[in-house]
Amino acid sequence: MSNKTKKIIKIIVYEAVILLTALILYNLFKDSYKDIAYQLSKTSIKIFIGMVALGNMYYVIDAIMYYYLLKRDGTPLNLLRCIAISYMSIFFNVTTFGAGIKPGQVLYLHNKGISIGRGFAITTMPYVFHKTIIVAYAVVMLLFNNSFVLRNFSSTFGYIYLGVGLNIVIITSLILICATEWFHKFLVKLLDFILRKERFVPFKDKIKNQLGALREGTKNIIKNPSAWIKFSATNIIKMSCWYVIPVIAIYASGGDLGGVTVAQAITVTALMQLIMGVIPTSGGVGSLEVVFSLLFAAVFGKIMAGSCVVLYRASTYYIPFLISVIVMLLTGRDMKDGAVPK
Repeated sequence: MSNKTKKIIKIIVYEAVILLTALILYNLFKDSYKDIAYQLSKTSIKIFIGMVALGNMYYVIDAIMYYYLLKRDGTPLNLLRCIAISYMSIFFNVTTFGAGIKPGQVLYLHNKGISIGRGFAITTMPYVFHKTIIVAYAVVMLLFNNSFVLRNFSSTFGYIYLGVGLNIVIITSLILICATEWFHKFLVKLLDFILRKERFVPFKDKIKNQLGALREGTKNIIKNPSAWIKFSATNIIKMSCWYVIPVIAIYASGGDLGGVTVAQAITVTALMQLIMGVIPTSGGVGSLEVVFSLLFAAVFGKIMAGSCVVLYRASTYYIPFLISVIVMLLTGRDMKDGAVPK
């Protein structure tokens, strides 16, 4: 199958998912869209600007992590360039359905004099801590608000546990690859066994090189307790910027929590992010809207859920994407030389 055919199939699947999502959202809100529009019309512009600021703080804080990692690596870039690397994640998520995020970031770093292997390691580390904090955040909120969760989400509790389990497997595997030589060797032997046919050799060698680069570039950070504390604290702040936005959105559109505490409302958002790890869609496009709407509707009602999901996605996804377009226009010349790493 040619690369062109694969791309066409991927686009068709992607569009089918979006269409299915649209149908689900239509059936969910078909009787409430006028009320949702009215609720949105009451949105405070000043508060919404604050929500947008929080939504973009996520990417700025992510850039601080890149800045710190590059400094530790001995190949520092200034903070503005690190901000560009951070915004590339949403730009390539939208324009390449998520497939071009890592290649785009690695290419940018490569053109700044950083080897492809080290660039891959540097861009993977934030993902490790991102996943770790999503699970830890959700687990802590579940422990402190267990009765609230059981009361409102008993039917989806299985998905919550599935989300925890899958994310823990991903995190543990990445940490073991980075920190332990025996697990790295085990994976290499497993690859040799699974991809033993001749036609798989180039693909297998590519994966081996990436695993080797990831381990070499991150093993010192993984084994450094102070780095773990710094990165974990940074990611807690980063995720909190997004987790408080739905709470603010409720007040921005003229509503209130209706007896639900702020911690309980944040728990809903934390669970939403956790469940998103179970759904295999590119960048959570479409599926996030569905999960968000269903969870928030169970607690705050369909009208408030509908208005909140619009404000949340605008402040964390759509407006940051527009900013990323500007960023890419300003930094695009830095990516013209060379080809996207294979």
